[in-house]
Amino acid sequence: MKNISSLVKERLKKEQIVLLDAIVEMASIHNVSVYVVGGFVRDLLLNIENLDLDLVVEGNGISFSKTLAEKFCGSTKSHQEFGTSKLTLQDKSHIDVATARTEYYSHSAALPTIEPSSIKLDLARRDFTVNSMAIKLDKQGVFFLIDIFGGEIDLKNGFIRILHDLSFIDDPCRIFRAIRFEQRFNFRIEDDTRDLMLSAIENKLIDQLSGQRVINEIKLILNEYDPKKCVDRMRQLCLLQTFAPEISSHDFNWSVIEKIDSVLIWLERILSMSGHPPKWRVYFLGLFITMKGVAFEKSVKRLHLPIKISNWIRLDRKFFDESKRQLDEEKELKPSQVYDLFTNLSSEAVVLLLATCFSERVCSYVELYFNQYCELAKIKLTGDDLMKMGMQPGPTFNNVFKALRDARVNGQVASRDEEVIFVRSNFL
Repeated sequence: MKNISSLVKERLKKEQIVLLDAIVEMASIHNVSVYVVGGFVRDLLLNIENLDLDLVVEGNGISFSKTLAEKFCGSTKSHQEFGTSKLTLQDKSHIDVATARTEYYSHSAALPTIEPSSIKLDLARRDFTVNSMAIKLDKQGVFFLIDIFGGEIDLKNGFIRILHDLSFIDDPCRIFRAIRFEQRFNFRIEDDTRDLMLSAIENKLIDQLSGQRVINEIKLILNEYDPKKCVDRMRQLCLLQTFAPEISSHDFNWSVIEKIDSVLIWLERILSMSGHPPKWRVYFLGLFITMKGVAFEKSVKRLHLPIKISNWIRLDRKFFDESKRQLDEEKELKPSQVYDLFTNLSSEAVVLLLATCFSERVCSYVELYFNQYCELAKIKLTGDDLMKMGMQPGPTFNNVFKALRDARVNGQVASRDEEVIFVRSNFL
């Protein structure tokens, strides 16, 4: 063990040190051994701010969590079957508290069987050496670093290394995580670890994961600071092909993926649209938007995509090609035509359309669509208004509303009164 108290005081915020000191005091009062573990320790050694505190207790983690809740006037939400608890403090920050445990896997990709254990066995169940360190939080050796597997050395050398040869067999999700941490920290997957990853991918261990677990890992990867690097690394290691088989270095899909980030930067600078599309959703859609139909359906089946997500992607795929065809014609479009071009697409698909057809003309259309036409297209009249004017409910209503939207966007109508006059002139 190594005393890192000076590092703790140097790199943590004052309020974090006060919190840790309070936990040390409570651990001493209740005679339990408590440790801060995982990403918090890793990032402390890397001098990266991390506000997520994970505690492991040798004993009853849930009981200790409730003790802390009383001390800090917080609340807890516990899961008895896993021996875990989430402590919410008054400032709405969270501390995850777990009972030290060991895990057993009945077969590859199975969810683990859990048993209470020691801190050493708890660290031994983790994914990579850099995530398998702990800091002791009791008065006998407070702020001592526990590093059984050489995590500190791997941090200094920039390696992502698994703890044992069966790691990817036990949990193939670790393949995604290795890539995520490698790209986040600009590290390198250690050679033996990479070979075991490639073997696991070649032996189709990813296929043993449920679609939901794969989607969860993909989402985490695409939420990284630079998702393109992660997607590219998945492609290099043939992981991407396990769920998006048409992506390759020469594929049109890949050329779209490469341009997403620059388009998102342009959108943030140019547009006033509220709520830019989440980056991960844009990249996720980008994997499938131009995929051939048969390959897409195979991917949907493989990932067991929820109906809401698969319908979203199908709808965007349906209108994407038509919108691209119209933009490729390079003829000038009326405002109402621009509105029609984009209105059936999600904002994520509009980003991908820009990545596909990026030009001054298309950028102008997108800027006008989000900043002007979407607001202009909001008509005032309702179906009840049309009936009061003497119209019978039916398909004609859709034609009226479409004509009103076009007239508003094209600047022919600007108020409710003008909408009434427009309807009377054209439909009554």
